[in-house]
Amino acid sequence: METELFRELGFTDREVKVYLALLDLGSTTVGPITSKTKLQAAKVYETLEKLKEKGLVSFVVVSKTKYFQASDPQEILHLLDDRKRRFKEILEELKLKQKDHAPKQLAIVHEGYKAFKALFNRIADELHKGDSYWAFAFKEEYYTPAVSLFLRNFHRTLEEKKIDDRAIAHYSVKKNIKNAFDGNKNIKIRFTKNNTPLGVIIIKDKVINLIWGDRPTAIEIISEQIQEQYKRFFLDSWKTAGS
Repeated sequence: METELFRELGFTDREVKVYLALLDLGSTTVGPITSKTKLQAAKVYETLEKLKEKGLVSFVVVSKTKYFQASDPQEILHLLDDRKRRFKEILEELKLKQKDHAPKQLAIVHEGYKAFKALFNRIADELHKGDSYWAFAFKEEYYTPAVSLFLRNFHRTLEEKKIDDRAIAHYSVKKNIKNAFDGNKNIKIRFTKNNTPLGVIIIKDKVINLIWGDRPTAIEIISEQIQEQYKRFFLDSWKTAGS
């Protein structure tokens, strides 16, 4: 678990092994590190240098012998903060480049849980007070505890930002949805016995179709024309749905 998380943060396998070994060993020479990691001494020295460059390893010389020590793990957060700060410096420039080439209509497929989560994080960032988030909810076969928790946390963010948050769901999932959003005073939910689209989000200039399962998939359609059609359909359905 630790190794996988370190990989996601951009560390190599050798860097993870050496850093974790140093945390266990404390101040030490290279010998015990090679024994614990099963890496060749030359590879250990090379990895120590890379970790030193990242500020995660320090050393002292005692009687002409180097003793290495892992920096406080808190330094990893500082390292990430620094990367985030540097990325923010070029973010606006990157956005301008994207806008220069962005087509007026586009379909983007987001596949897998990480991509799915990133999409919802972006949606939360893009929406501001007064914006709307309208959705046709899933039927019961999609409404698992994991989905419930994911959506509850997401809609809590919308509540904090005072987004016009509405959903239309089938009566068959009324109990599940009521339980999932209990305490959220911002989201407005109506129920219908009619057949409606499943897992459809309508925001700004886009429509997003969601498919839950072992590998969640979202199809993001950027089109003001299509968004307007879905928006009209949602409003018509909203008028006839009940609470």
